[in-house]
Amino acid sequence: MNRNEDINVVLVGNPNTGKTSLLNALTGMSLHVGNWPGKTVEKKAGNITYKNTKFTIVDLPGTYSITPYSEEEKVSHDYLMNQIHDVIVQTIDVNALERNLLMTMELLALGKKIILAFNFNLEAQRRGIRIDVPEIHEVLQIPIVVIEANKGENKEELLDEILRVAQEEFEVPSYLKEMLKENNEIHHDKSIEFFKEKLKPYYLIEKTIQRTERIDGIILNKYTAFPIFFAVIFLMFQVTFTLSGPMISAIRYIFDLMGVGIGFLKLPGLLTSFLSEELIGGLGSVLSFTPLIFLLFLMIALLEDSGYLGRTVILVDPFFEKLGITGRTFIPMILGFGCNVPVIMATRTIKDRRERMIAILTNSFISCGARLPVYLLFAGLFFSKYAGYIVMFLYITGILIAFIASLILSKLLKNQTQNSLIIELPPYRKPSVKNILKHAWYHTKEFIKKAGTIIFCSVLVVWVLASLPAGVDYGSAESLLGHLGYLISSLFIPLGFGHWTFSVALIFGIASKEIIVGTLGTLYGVGQDALISDIPMHITPLGALSFMFFVLLYIPCMATIAMIRQESGSWKYTVFQPLATIVVAWIVSFFVYHMGHLFGFN
Repeated sequence: MNRNEDINVVLVGNPNTGKTSLLNALTGMSLHVGNWPGKTVEKKAGNITYKNTKFTIVDLPGTYSITPYSEEEKVSHDYLMNQIHDVIVQTIDVNALERNLLMTMELLALGKKIILAFNFNLEAQRRGIRIDVPEIHEVLQIPIVVIEANKGENKEELLDEILRVAQEEFEVPSYLKEMLKENNEIHHDKSIEFFKEKLKPYYLIEKTIQRTERIDGIILNKYTAFPIFFAVIFLMFQVTFTLSGPMISAIRYIFDLMGVGIGFLKLPGLLTSFLSEELIGGLGSVLSFTPLIFLLFLMIALLEDSGYLGRTVILVDPFFEKLGITGRTFIPMILGFGCNVPVIMATRTIKDRRERMIAILTNSFISCGARLPVYLLFAGLFFSKYAGYIVMFLYITGILIAFIASLILSKLLKNQTQNSLIIELPPYRKPSVKNILKHAWYHTKEFIKKAGTIIFCSVLVVWVLASLPAGVDYGSAESLLGHLGYLISSLFIPLGFGHWTFSVALIFGIASKEIIVGTLGTLYGVGQDALISDIPMHITPLGALSFMFFVLLYIPCMATIAMIRQESGSWKYTVFQPLATIVVAWIVSFFVYHMGHLFGFN
């Protein structure tokens, strides 16, 4: 190929070897990376111009083999076999060199031009691993570039090597022929033997550091694992609520001042209503929770980057085995703390179709970030001293409900084969401040973007319906919105929140859960003071607790429902899931409300 032609580059590698970090470093993108296997579930692409040449770089899902068994392996296999590409860059975790090189042999058997990007070299040094890269290069007869993907080190050297390799013809390494089977597939046993005989002298472990084993001896110990897990979750929520409280109050104060300022402008009545009820009352009540969103995802990113969050899979696997499935189903649940939509996509990492469907149907019980503003509003209003405990209990309840639902579905969806959990635990690593901040800002940005689009449009509809027909008091029972709420409010009277405003909020919450707060803010008027003073007039503390449980469990947002349809390929499951969640939410809220009465609460 000519020097100035575009170059198509493919990033491949085992899960958790730094492919997405490398894509970010090369292209300047800001894709979130995670410290556990299976984080990338679809291909990502970016472009860069370097030395007058345009590079199109595609990051494929992590896979241990070219042979497609799971959905993410199929994505990688189909792309490599059917799409045109000039160079493959395989990211290699040098801490597990032998395992990583098994796929290298498979790629060579396909006749692909390969560059090996040796990653996590600093970590290997700390672990006492000594690697003679020039000698390994001589043995493998493949270009090797030493990188640190998360820091962007040696990216220019890698790009130069891509330019060079793209100009050359593929040369089959001399050792490859003796590793091939009759069908030109790699004989893995011979690959392992080749590694031990030819490469072992240049890959030395001078000292043994058992840090990971020592930490796991405590973190995964049968006596200490769950107390540590619950303590970590408790601290996460306590820190989040303690630090975010003053910032939320400051934002609320600003919006309240804006509302007062609008009143002095003497604008036309309709415009004043729009600015006060729609923008400040509705949108402002949602945006005030931005610090909470940022801090929560900051804490989650800290746990993920350290390597702890991925280990929760091991903790729950014994429970899932009793359900006839494996702990791998818990990986999408962990992602559910962020948003249920990518959770549905993440189920592609589950090879077994039955397990995957169980994960898809139960994931919405995991409390996503969109529900947080609702929790904070009601928990802060009615249980201010115990808000952190309440929210933590809601999260744990969602996980427990997901477990129970998985048990029921495992009985309905019969298993044809015996599955077992095989998962590579991520190493413990010092969290990257840059990655943690990027993770938290990404989710906060998405929250703000959603507030500026979906939530704005939804509360605009609420404002219009609350203002019509002409002449009625805004947000009154005589408005169109009032009539809509009264149609279904009787369904919620046994649950303790039968006022029509809560019914309306739940309807609009199907579009996006943040809209629940925006709807109430629009209905109850200007500023947080009006919202905080009016809500207790229509609901008791026990009713508020029941309402939070209902929001936790009822219909997922429309985007999640659409993703269920896409990933399940079935309208049967798409209809069943929302209907089932409504029933579950009603039963649980009914139980909470009436058990509370039995114990003397109101």
